[in-house]
Amino acid sequence: MKVSEQWLRDWVDPQLSSAELAARLTMAGLEVDGIEPAAPAFEKVVVGRVAGLIPHPDADRLRVATVDVGDTEPLQIVCGAPNVAVGLCAPTALIGAVLPGDFKIKPSKLRGVQSQGMLCSAKELGLAENSDGLLALPADSRPGQNVRELLALDDALIEIELTPNRGDCLGMEGIAREVAAFTDYEFRPLPVAAVEPTVDALFPVILADPAACPRYIGRVIRGVDPAAKTPLWMQERLRRAGVRSLGPLVDVTNYVMLELGQPMHAFDL
Repeated sequence: MKVSEQWLRDWVDPQLSSAELAARLTMAGLEVDGIEPAAPAFEKVVVGRVAGLIPHPDADRLRVATVDVGDTEPLQIVCGAPNVAVGLCAPTALIGAVLPGDFKIKPSKLRGVQSQGMLCSAKELGLAENSDGLLALPADSRPGQNVRELLALDDALIEIELTPNRGDCLGMEGIAREVAAFTDYEFRPLPVAAVEPTVDALFPVILADPAACPRYIGRVIRGVDPAAKTPLWMQERLRRAGVRSLGPLVDVTNYVMLELGQPMHAFDL
């Protein structure tokens, strides 16, 4: 099980380094297999907002973007990503940036047009194995902000090998409770307010094996927006837990499972 140290510290924040925390977890019976960074090293990558976009004069699949990176003058960047569009905020590697794999960004010409940086996908930043376009950042992101800071990428992932008798630690809440117990630091549970039903619809559930599953709870939800997208912060937390983002309905249920240890599933009625 991969545990984001940042996420864990939302629940309990002992004054221990990552290595000290890992050692204490192992001594408590939650064996730590290793610690790795949440993202590979890269530098000089900032938020860029596409302010203008024109076709490349000599390449059908390329476009020339005017990108606001918070400086006095915007940058001209040639881009071939299918989702580049005016108003899009995306990671922008500046001249002199070093991306994973020691890939250095230099001034260049693409089919005769000057390019002053690179708009990046999640794969190019080492945040995904595959990408089909630029990594879309929140629309209200500030041009020029460091992307590592925006996405809180300076995080450690603690790999815990759970034994079958520690089902209580299959979620962030359980691990945090354990950490609070052996460090004597405050455990900060999430405030969860009751959500009253807004529809009267019911869906029958039959327990075929009440001994194995004595209780099953569900709720019918109407008015779901099929075009909605999972917030980037949630996608990031799922990624760090080793779970791929599959859309908001699946992502929300996976997120609750990872945080509270409660398995959930969304059904299309």
